[in-house]
Amino acid sequence: MPKALLVFALALSATRAAAQIDCWMDAEHPQTADSLPVTHARVAPLRRALHELNAVLHRQPELHALPRTRLRSSWQIGGQWNEPARAASFLLRDHRESTWTGTCDVVKGADRLGPHAAIVVSVNAPQSFFESTAPELKDDQLQAWREVPATGSIRGHTLYGGHMLVFTRDGRVPWVPVTTAEYLDFTERDLTRQQTEVQANQQAARKAAEPATEEATLQRIADGLRKVDPAQADKLMAEIREQHARARAHAEATAARRRNNPALDDSPWQTMLQRVRAFRAGLTAQQLAAQARLGANGLHPPEVPLERFAPLVKPDPAFPWDRAAPTRVQMMMVSVRGGDRFEQPMQRVLQSLDVEALQSLLKPSSGGSSRP
Repeated sequence: MPKALLVFALALSATRAAAQIDCWMDAEHPQTADSLPVTHARVAPLRRALHELNAVLHRQPELHALPRTRLRSSWQIGGQWNEPARAASFLLRDHRESTWTGTCDVVKGADRLGPHAAIVVSVNAPQSFFESTAPELKDDQLQAWREVPATGSIRGHTLYGGHMLVFTRDGRVPWVPVTTAEYLDFTERDLTRQQTEVQANQQAARKAAEPATEEATLQRIADGLRKVDPAQADKLMAEIREQHARARAHAEATAARRRNNPALDDSPWQTMLQRVRAFRAGLTAQQLAAQARLGANGLHPPEVPLERFAPLVKPDPAFPWDRAAPTRVQMMMVSVRGGDRFEQPMQRVLQSLDVEALQSLLKPSSGGSSRP
């Protein structure tokens, strides 16, 4: 046996001897999210990259040395509709002994028990690089998330949030800061939207209080009162009608004054809009172009330092997608987490990840070129 093969065989044998995991299952979803068979030639480059990813993790000695458990790799190729590239998701997780069945399987529904050890990989999915699934800010012009802070590095790759690595073809992260001007624009749109919704609800309530509708309601109340106290019913109804008439007249007069003089509008939304606009007016062009921080929009307590507010980012709209190769791995997020007895072992997994092999998945040879 050649020396190199002998060394590899001895290393593999030593890894197996030290292994504590009971077994490792591989579960590939048979269809893409848009119902192509996973064996379809259109998705072959991405499928090949996912198999290579799984093989890289299989070769990770620290995963084989985890406390007694069963591991399962599962992955699915996403669909491609309007996205510049086809996405994919990959999950490696533990399964505790109470879910085991057979020699290397788990019971149906085992995934309902959350993992204590997990490696999550998202491919070509810009929104996966943020901690929360839902954005902090969202409307038809802006979606923004809290920025995950850099917390260290692993052999030249920045570590984010203590658990996440980012891989792109040229090292360019797939997000950009949200500017303060963008955030203030969003805040004004959001306040205006809230005011519009409240006004629509008020209009609906006023419609329900129109004389014909209101009289029908009052008549039902009167009928009920007559059954309880006939002598007082008419007197009570007269008082209620008078109160309603005064309230309606006051509301109509107030609305008319505000229509004729918008400066009289003292609604909370107008008050907040004025504060936001005053805050903007006090900022320089440089400050408006600086990274926005969630909550620092003129409605925040001025005595709170800006550093207390989380910086905001959004997916980079100018990320250099290779649209000629939509099934190539163009960006990849790898998150490694562990809890309970797996916390320290998964930290060892994270620190010893083969980042060079993971980075190689973004080379053209791993993703190839295949048009949808």
